[in-house]
Amino acid sequence: MNKKISLGVAISLVAIGCAITFVLTWAVSLNIYNSKLGNSEKYEGMYAKLREIDAAVRTNYIGNYSEDAIENGAINGYISGLNDKYASYMSGSSYYEIKQSNDGVVLGAGFEAEYDGSGYLKITNVYKGSSAELNGVQQGDVITEIDGKSLLSMETGTAAERLSGEIGTRIALKLLRNGEELTVSLIRQRLEIQSVQGEMLDDNMGYIKISSFNAKTAEQFSEAFNEITASGAKALIIDLRQNGGGLVSSLTPILNRFIPAATIATAEYADGSRKAIVETDSEETTDLPIAILVDDGTASAAELFAGALRDECGATLIGTQTFGKAVMQNTYEFSDGSAITISTAKIHLRKSGTWDGTGLKPDYVTENTAGISPENLTHDIDTQLQKAIEIISATMAG
Repeated sequence: MNKKISLGVAISLVAIGCAITFVLTWAVSLNIYNSKLGNSEKYEGMYAKLREIDAAVRTNYIGNYSEDAIENGAINGYISGLNDKYASYMSGSSYYEIKQSNDGVVLGAGFEAEYDGSGYLKITNVYKGSSAELNGVQQGDVITEIDGKSLLSMETGTAAERLSGEIGTRIALKLLRNGEELTVSLIRQRLEIQSVQGEMLDDNMGYIKISSFNAKTAEQFSEAFNEITASGAKALIIDLRQNGGGLVSSLTPILNRFIPAATIATAEYADGSRKAIVETDSEETTDLPIAILVDDGTASAAELFAGALRDECGATLIGTQTFGKAVMQNTYEFSDGSAITISTAKIHLRKSGTWDGTGLKPDYVTENTAGISPENLTHDIDTQLQKAIEIISATMAG
């Protein structure tokens, strides 16, 4: 039986509902306002403290200081406070070079270097055909002087900046190699990064080395892959050792050759939402036995690539435990050309999940001679490569 209520009661109920809604909305708004006010007051306090510190330094400090160094130090201090080991601040010139590198181009004397903890720069990679390679610069060399000035007398970050310069100009470096000092004069150049090298091994086995993933990697891989398959390759060894990653977007065109249409990897953001970052759409794939060489320098996008091929194609991983970086970064550029990079998402493979902090464990753990990088090993003494050849040969025979 239907019950009827009077018009007055109905109006009263509506009024009560509106009042409750108003109170709840007001409470939420007040909380948001107070939160913003609290943050605003906190930051004002921080800025006030910085102004006090600045005034004290400018009034009393007896040493010399650089305005740029103070600004960079303050910014880097903020980034450091995030406790994000992959976050960084880049000056305009540094960020420009990184963008060029992502585009598959390197500007400079033909090498990459990073601080080694002693105040010097250690060369981590020498590009083929570069001025550095032609003048005998080697991976592992330590830069102690740039244009006659010791790196120990430079402020942090200045040495890396000094390596940059106009194309065609010269730069003089003093290097330390196994206790011996060397001096080289190099020319700054614009080079296309050759991130993929391919060749045929014995017994119809193809070998492709990928040193990084940039905007040109997929095209270069396609060329190398087409060449070895045209030469009769019946199996494939992909070398990802010391590949620190790069652009995740460059993986899809390569994986399309091997993996049917699927969502291979997703990114999980701070709010818990997920977004596909690697999706294949191929209807025809290549069915070759695959072995992948990995080591502790295999990181980020390179780990994603290796993990995807193992999950989806049964590829065999050979070498040592990988780095363990399954965190994605975004870069935010500012009006002066500088930029910051911060971690924004965790990466998950659809089958094996995340490898962050643990790395990928090879199916066959195989060590190479300690202290010798893969680039300095010939194929015949490369234990990891020989293990891959053994495993793939057995697969082909079976």
